[in-house]
Amino acid sequence: MNRKARYRNAEIKAGIWIFISLIIFAGFLVSVTGSKFWSEMDIYSVRLDYIGGLEIGSQVRVGGMAVGKIVQVDFLETDNASIELTIAVRKGLNIKSNTVAYLSFVSITSEHHLELDPQPAPAPLLKPGDMIQSKDLTTIDGVMEQMSNVGDTLKVILHRVNLLLNPQNLARIDSIIAGVNDAIYNASSDLGALLDDARQSVIALDTLINSANMMLAGSDSLVRKVMLDTRETIRQATITLAGIDTTVSGVESIINNNASSLNGILSDMEHTSENLKIMTDQIKDNPFLLIRSFPRKERGLK
Repeated sequence: MNRKARYRNAEIKAGIWIFISLIIFAGFLVSVTGSKFWSEMDIYSVRLDYIGGLEIGSQVRVGGMAVGKIVQVDFLETDNASIELTIAVRKGLNIKSNTVAYLSFVSITSEHHLELDPQPAPAPLLKPGDMIQSKDLTTIDGVMEQMSNVGDTLKVILHRVNLLLNPQNLARIDSIIAGVNDAIYNASSDLGALLDDARQSVIALDTLINSANMMLAGSDSLVRKVMLDTRETIRQATITLAGIDTTVSGVESIINNNASSLNGILSDMEHTSENLKIMTDQIKDNPFLLIRSFPRKERGLK
């Protein structure tokens, strides 16, 4: 009987230690994985065309900090064959409508995660259950394909460079360079003389400018006096023109006021001119009128 009691006590102790070990192990798993079974979460959805490395349980980060995880992955039967991810983030996390979700990783050797990038521009907040907009980044396969295209282009360029640098073209390039060297050598003396002439011209121009400055400095008072005399002449001319304008206005006024008298004078002058013409004709016909005041008597013949 005592043996059975001791055996039973040992079983109880073993069970207690096993239970405590399980609790410690569960707590260790929770601390390592970051699972929070007792915390409330907000649910959102994200659609991507490619989720390489993401799976249920993958982390969701904002600015590199873990804020949740992926809880469900659904394949949509659409033309784009998109994949919808259901994510759970900590309750009360503010997610703006302009937040963008994309596939990312902390380092090359780290696991992929879903990064939420809130844009700096102000925007209304999303409600739990809403769809977060996303963008697909370039994958390694896409990069390798682009590198392959670049490699093909480089091959074509190198082939053309090889064609350009064949012996015949190199000989032509050498001849062109030799001709340029000869031309430079032959023209070096002429270039030296041309540079000397240009230097002398610059010196002469500098001397001329200095002389002009000295002349202007010496004739400053004369120029000022000429300007003052010119200004006075212009003032006198302005006064004279004003007087002429006044005189012309007076003459016009006199003409307008004595128009009738002038017309009479002109009429009298016209009659006088006619009488003078008649008298002139008479004198032409009988010039003795200038000597005698009466006509000459005709003498009879004896």
